Amino acid sequence: MMISGKIYGRAIIFMFLLLSGLTQHALAEKKPNLQVAISLDIPPYVIDNASRGLEVDIVRQALEDYQLHFIQVPYLELQTAVQEGRVDVAIGVQQDDNDVHYSVDFITFANYAISKKADGLQIEKVADLRNHRVLTWGNAYLELGSEFEAMFSPGAPQRRNYTEFPDQEEQVREFWELSDSIIIIDQSIFNYFSRKLGHDLSKANFHDIFPPRTNFKAGFKTVAILNRFNEGLIEMCKSGNYAKLLQQYDVAAKQTLCE
Repeated sequence: MMISGKIYGRAIIFMFLLLSGLTQHALAEKKPNLQVAISLDIPPYVIDNASRGLEVDIVRQALEDYQLHFIQVPYLELQTAVQEGRVDVAIGVQQDDNDVHYSVDFITFANYAISKKADGLQIEKVADLRNHRVLTWGNAYLELGSEFEAMFSPGAPQRRNYTEFPDQEEQVREFWELSDSIIIIDQSIFNYFSRKLGHDLSKANFHDIFPPRTNFKAGFKTVAILNRFNEGLIEMCKSGNYAKLLQQYDVAAKQTLCE
């Protein structure tokens, strides 16, 4: 009888777990599906094929009522992903289209000009970048102020010294390999890839010559989902979950949407 009792008990536990799993699956199936465009991996913001990271987790929490399917695209394609009908949401974009519904600024990059101490470069203002090799992300010339844009926009004389990288790990790798080069990049991304590639951060100089921060929004196909996203961000600020994610991913933002 004791053996039968054990078998019966195990059967009950098995059935409970099975029903619990089926219930969770059913609840997940009931959630509306959203196709979400997000950048290629840029740790600590997007990591492991968009399975985790600061941006990924913020969006998941803010849109927890939806089943999200992340689609990674190069940075330059994010800006038009919603307009072209490829996705419902694009994460990490600038407001530039009246047909797209934009969120509040929800993610902030702290961009610096970074040089190697061994090169002995004096960089105190944007004009000091002139005649140096400058390494940036795609379309950075549009996001770092009017003076930077005038120097490095297509057709400008200094453009010959300017290189954009779709892959920021490659951007960091080339910076450490080249002499007399200056990388323009978010500090947290730079730190992550430099450590991964085995470089000593104490050998770099961080030049704070750009606006305090570069903010990015999410672009939405519909107002209803936009409103839910903004509401979710407010809830994350009130609960402290936004601050917890910054701490979890070791992102030291100069200012956040909760301030």
